[in-house]
Amino acid sequence: MRAFDRASSWLSELLELTPPPDADRSSSARRTRLRARLAIACSIIFLIAAGVRLLHWQDGNQTRSTESLSHRYLVQAGQVLSDGFTFFPDSGEPGSAKMLIHPPGYSIFVAAIFAAFGKSEGALTLTQIIADSAAAAIVVLIAAEVFPLAVGVLAGLLIAFSPHLAHYSLFLLPDSLTALPLLIALYLIVRAGKRPTNFSLSRPRLRYLISAGFFLGLSCWLRSNALLLPIFAALAIPFLFKPGKRLRYSLALVAAAMITILPITIRNWTVFHHFIPLSIGSGITLIEGIADYDKENRFGMPLTDSDVEAKDVEWHNRPDYASGLWKIDGIKRDRYRFSRGLDVIRSNPMWFGGVMIRRATFMVSYNSEASRGWPFDTANVPVIAAEPSFGHDATIAAAQPVWEASPEKLIAYGNRIASQSETQLSKAGQTLTIAGDASGFGDQFASGLVAVDRYSDYVLRLPGRLVQGKVAAKLMSSDRRITLGSAFIAEADQRDDDERDDRSDAASPDTASEVNDARARTMTIFDMPFASGNRTEVLLVIANNGASAARATSEIGQVRLYKIGATPNQWTRVVRPVIRTIERRLFVTSRMLPLVLIGAGLLAIAGRGKALLVLLLVPAYYMTVQSAFHTEYRYILAIHYFLFVTAAVTLYCAGKLIWQAISESRRVFGQLQT
Repeated sequence: MRAFDRASSWLSELLELTPPPDADRSSSARRTRLRARLAIACSIIFLIAAGVRLLHWQDGNQTRSTESLSHRYLVQAGQVLSDGFTFFPDSGEPGSAKMLIHPPGYSIFVAAIFAAFGKSEGALTLTQIIADSAAAAIVVLIAAEVFPLAVGVLAGLLIAFSPHLAHYSLFLLPDSLTALPLLIALYLIVRAGKRPTNFSLSRPRLRYLISAGFFLGLSCWLRSNALLLPIFAALAIPFLFKPGKRLRYSLALVAAAMITILPITIRNWTVFHHFIPLSIGSGITLIEGIADYDKENRFGMPLTDSDVEAKDVEWHNRPDYASGLWKIDGIKRDRYRFSRGLDVIRSNPMWFGGVMIRRATFMVSYNSEASRGWPFDTANVPVIAAEPSFGHDATIAAAQPVWEASPEKLIAYGNRIASQSETQLSKAGQTLTIAGDASGFGDQFASGLVAVDRYSDYVLRLPGRLVQGKVAAKLMSSDRRITLGSAFIAEADQRDDDERDDRSDAASPDTASEVNDARARTMTIFDMPFASGNRTEVLLVIANNGASAARATSEIGQVRLYKIGATPNQWTRVVRPVIRTIERRLFVTSRMLPLVLIGAGLLAIAGRGKALLVLLLVPAYYMTVQSAFHTEYRYILAIHYFLFVTAAVTLYCAGKLIWQAISESRRVFGQLQT
């Protein structure tokens, strides 16, 4: 018990802020110095975060599986600009509930960026990079309010280097943007006290809490996931403030959030005559979330949106419901879906509780070498490449190929990698058919070595047709250890219909490739841009792209290689290895999760319960409320900005402990010498 008390006392002293500026006569000068240090720290973190995200952008680390989702927002933004319907971006169809699938905030945001900078997706991506970098700086401010500045800097660095936050900030979707207003809201709650040197919050300011409620509501304009978060925050108020005005503060925060989202609710009531606070979709995400974990299909819930359409037809005996998820009776159908999901939960509460626990565990996972399947693999993201990636316009125009190979040449100089794969040349010699083995992602066939120049950009043009299964073409290093470029052999345009929601639109190519009859697809031209790096030879590899009922089979025609020019931004080769090492070694579940958990434990031992409550408020909300529904990693990005603060506490305490041990060793060694 004494050891615990000593540890608690040491940690409490270690994690306390320095004495308040007004504790000495030079308070003004001291306050100025502290603010200057904080401003410098925030600026450095912002620049590092922006630099890391720009490198990810250069690498092209976005996934094409969300293009249809982005397309919908871009179309709605275009309608805002052309029609002036800033609040009704969708002209709509009779009975259609498409406008209710998502809140209108992101479409309005995109329209504002387009109005200011032209219809440039690059400007939109850059704006989101700036916003996410600003979020890293806000975390420094939050941590610096309750801990030594070094903790805030460490937390900011973890966010800046996070491959997950960097990767998803590049998606033209609202997911990463929602974190910024949530962070500002929590910062305002922290600032609601007059005494920033401890977390007693004994003198709260009502205007801070009202502003916090506004930003919580603002996040709901982007995504509706945080709809109930103001209530969670209000329930935490009694633990953060002294008695007397707790109820007033809680009501002020919730009221401000409600007033902020009220225009959307009024719009929904006026147009659809239903009380819908923000958006619909809880029904479809509930039943598809059940299907994600019901591997034996005991409950008969649909797994994909096409399955949901079929179930709607079956449940309601309405063949016309097959025309789309939201076109006919969209609100009624989604509410019925929700009721069917609730029936499963009521009948199987223990099973569903286990599902929520597994889903919450997934939320705090990071990169892993093992594939866990959809949607768990959305926690695995690419890290920065060791070398600069393709940096030119991929348009070939009138360029002449520097290498080409007919199907006959491919089969003559190439080789089968998998022993059970098969290759066959057509009678006319125009196509090469490659049939893969039963592996999920195994390489099946490799061309002969293709000569390239070092540090140059190329585009390989491949005519291909998917016969059945799931197939990918890859440009790889000669030892097949590194993939330089890839393309999924499928239809030229697999953009799903606008009726599909997040669950299906953002599904992996594995799921999307089974939607239509592959045999009806014609030969399609696929361009694969890549940078050669420090290589003089590469390989074209045909591989399986996921498990399927049918044997993965494709046909390819004559391939051509075009040189575009020298790969730009070679100076980044200096910083890339450092950032890549940090991302690969630190941001894995086996290392990051213990840092988070240990940090939370250290705060509890140190008696910093109020600080811990604020840091865990957003994670606790998502891990309880969001865990009831289908969840992808991009839905819950906001929790990691707070969890990284607890991880920073672990790193800070470990560093201090090591430093004290070194200092003590030096002292003892000095005494022995004397």
